[in-house]
Amino acid sequence: MPELPEVKVVVSKLNEYVTNKTIKDIIIYKEKLFKEFDPSFFIRNLIGKTIKSITQRGKLIIFNLSDNTYLYSHLRMEGKYSIVNDGKISIRNLVVRFIFIDNTELDYHDSRLFGTFHIRCDLTKSLPQPYVNIALEPKDVDPKDVFNKFQKSKTAIKTKLLDQSIMSGIGNIYADEILFKTKINPLMPSNKLSLEQVKLILNAAIEILDKSYKNGGTTIHSFKSLNNVIGSYQDYLMIHNDKIKYCKICKTPIKKIFVNKRGTYFCPTCQKESK
Repeated sequence: MPELPEVKVVVSKLNEYVTNKTIKDIIIYKEKLFKEFDPSFFIRNLIGKTIKSITQRGKLIIFNLSDNTYLYSHLRMEGKYSIVNDGKISIRNLVVRFIFIDNTELDYHDSRLFGTFHIRCDLTKSLPQPYVNIALEPKDVDPKDVFNKFQKSKTAIKTKLLDQSIMSGIGNIYADEILFKTKINPLMPSNKLSLEQVKLILNAAIEILDKSYKNGGTTIHSFKSLNNVIGSYQDYLMIHNDKIKYCKICKTPIKKIFVNKRGTYFCPTCQKESK
């Protein structure tokens, strides 16, 4: 699943290519992705709208349109956007096509159809129900607030880092990278963390997420930004990769476990379990 850096890369490219473009037509190829409303509602409420800007909140992409209309898009596991400028089209896994008045096109592809679209207008522009509790990004949260939330739970810190209601944008890959950098065991109960450790986690998160964004995100399995451009941060990963067999710091064999059903990589030496 695309995490915060990958979503920011997509948003940056979308702003570059489709800002100020007006939607002339919409073609829907796979109706079953639209669960909140009928596809005809989607088309009726978006045709004629101009894309003023694209922003994001956590992993949620927000198209800010004219007439106080907001299109929310979550890529989930396999969602991808592509720009068509030359008339060449690919319908592989194509879900919806936005055609602009300049005859360029924005395609949304999703091989697993897990992605979501939501529309909000006027006073109802509040976040869709699944996303109302999205928290701030690591760079914006208050360390003491995060610490206090961690103190209320014995849940493993790996799982808490994935909780988007505490801070948004961290997924499985970056949670492992953050914990490795801070030498914290992924199974450590979150209420055992000190405030200083929480600050270390936040600083590591900010640094890692920013570096990944600047390198176009991480492409391990399938992430690609616009027009199938892959990221390069996978070349900088320290721990979360099947190809990394030994710790880059101490040469101990990397261990893989499952924490709340999520594949988790860590170094048993550098990230010793707390007693």
